[in-house]
Amino acid sequence: METQPREALFQQPLPELAKFTEPAIRPGLGTDVALATTPLQIHLLSTPESVHAARAYRHVVGRDITEFRISVDQNPIGRAMAASGTDEVKLVMHSATDPVLNARMFADGPALGQLLMGHIYVPSENHQSPNVHCVGATKHSLDLLSEASVPEGESLIREMIERRKTLLNGTLSNEDFRRILRSDSVRRIRAHALGPAGTNISQAMEEYVTALGITDKTDLIVHPKGIEPLAYAEQAREEVEEGVIPIHMECAVYYQMAELFNQRRDEVVFADHHDMLLDTMQLASAQPIDELAASGVMRIATHPSPRPLIDPWLNAGRAEWMKATSNSAAALMVLDPEGTMAPEERPDACITTGSGLTNAQGLHSRHVFGRPNMFFTIGTALNQAQLHELLKAA
Repeated sequence: METQPREALFQQPLPELAKFTEPAIRPGLGTDVALATTPLQIHLLSTPESVHAARAYRHVVGRDITEFRISVDQNPIGRAMAASGTDEVKLVMHSATDPVLNARMFADGPALGQLLMGHIYVPSENHQSPNVHCVGATKHSLDLLSEASVPEGESLIREMIERRKTLLNGTLSNEDFRRILRSDSVRRIRAHALGPAGTNISQAMEEYVTALGITDKTDLIVHPKGIEPLAYAEQAREEVEEGVIPIHMECAVYYQMAELFNQRRDEVVFADHHDMLLDTMQLASAQPIDELAASGVMRIATHPSPRPLIDPWLNAGRAEWMKATSNSAAALMVLDPEGTMAPEERPDACITTGSGLTNAQGLHSRHVFGRPNMFFTIGTALNQAQLHELLKAA
């Protein structure tokens, strides 16, 4: 078979890129309430490693095995997408430490629906921290749930919160962690987030501390380009002192989440969480994409997590990937405002966020990927015993 000349390849239309559909129901409690009250059958597809968490989640939403069945599958996402047209709510579950979650959030997320709509904390052997398992749903299932949605009644929500606490069997709950952060016994909070300014994590951390009402006693540390969670979690460990709690935030699809969790077995890596629709993910460049595509292989900078969004172009030989430490850093790589990169080393385009684009004057949005929900995790350098002592004083 003859190989297509490269010049001809560059004249062809670019493969289409995907786009997320925003969820019609609220992540977290909204999903829990919808599952607790829907008249529809529920089918959760779980990896073998998460099946115990799947059973715990069924208990939290108050359904029995006749209403909420669980199947074990090595590829929950693929199976759910293959059977997404039925009038049955299809869910998938993965541990936040499962590399599959990182690999498929942006590769399959747009086609599936939403991978991070719910969660369950369960105790983890040989770890101070519980593990957290994430619940996703197909587009069709989210539509079905939204059509039958009911108000989020306080009594039902309280029941589900109490069930979650009982399942933790003495491990501190995220509700209790929030109580500690709000307490007068904690005079200062050091909150570490991935930077530079404008990253989804920095925005999520700001939302989190604002929602808890702890802004006045929180030092928000947005790290410069190149400082990743493994590094700032270690920095947080050095900041522990009486009356001061260091915390750090990651996203559930962080590509080194398993490493972070296992390296810090004596700390509570999953102390709390925060749901947030991502700042609009988009492809941006200074030159028009058609011009770049016609002139050769484009260099596109992205953080490793959203890289799969450009897989159609990578697989077609129309682009090559350059690693960025964050979405905001990717935009700065294209512009290179400090002049530290040779022209041939600079990327032509990037995946960034709305804020990243605003902060990077000279770039223009070329494709909008949408706003998937992200489940952000909050960790602390403290252990269970230290947290329980603080809870007594809260």
